[in-house]
Amino acid sequence: MPQIGAPLGARLRRMYREKGIAGFWYGVLGHAGYRRLLLLERGLGEPLPELTTADATLVRPLRAEDHAAFAALGQESAVEFRKRLEHGHQCWGAWCSGVLRHVQWLALGEVWIEHLDCRLRLDERVVYVYRAFTDPEFRGRGLAPAVHARGLAAMRERGFTLALCGVAPGNRPALSPWLKVGYRRIGFASTLRRRRGRLLQVSADRSAGASPRWKIESV
Repeated sequence: MPQIGAPLGARLRRMYREKGIAGFWYGVLGHAGYRRLLLLERGLGEPLPELTTADATLVRPLRAEDHAAFAALGQESAVEFRKRLEHGHQCWGAWCSGVLRHVQWLALGEVWIEHLDCRLRLDERVVYVYRAFTDPEFRGRGLAPAVHARGLAAMRERGFTLALCGVAPGNRPALSPWLKVGYRRIGFASTLRRRRGRLLQVSADRSAGASPRWKIESV
């Protein structure tokens, strides 16, 4: 592996250990200004799997009063948590023995895709899942797909018909939970940072005659 100075080098070495050679090189490209995101879709008219976890868990959407439990996961602040709830996004979580161990966000209408530095606009009845995180000590116990299946079931009851998510290439641990819930890969979106703005490319496999129900925009 190339020798790179700290602290960037430390982050990339950790990425190499956790995500392998593919994840490492996409990390290098990302620091050079190129970002890529795999796009996955799932129709909510299809049957949803009944998934269980290795732990007795409580699964439900978080409320405003759950801000301290959210912040205790150590990924994002309570301020960001409340801000997203105020914008109409949902945060679904799993509690194990009374402690929040997993969260994932469902966006409605519009959301900022941090990995691409782009905006995603969603049609009505389309939901986007983002910022899923599991406490490292509880990974591999099926929390992410089980929580997401419950969240999608709730959105279907509200009349939503399509779910979309994005995964960084080379990040196989992040891809696996969504495949278990029935997502399929439909394409990718990529951005390239240039002196005069950002170049955006989106490629998605759609059925003949199907109209787009979401749009990624470079801002």
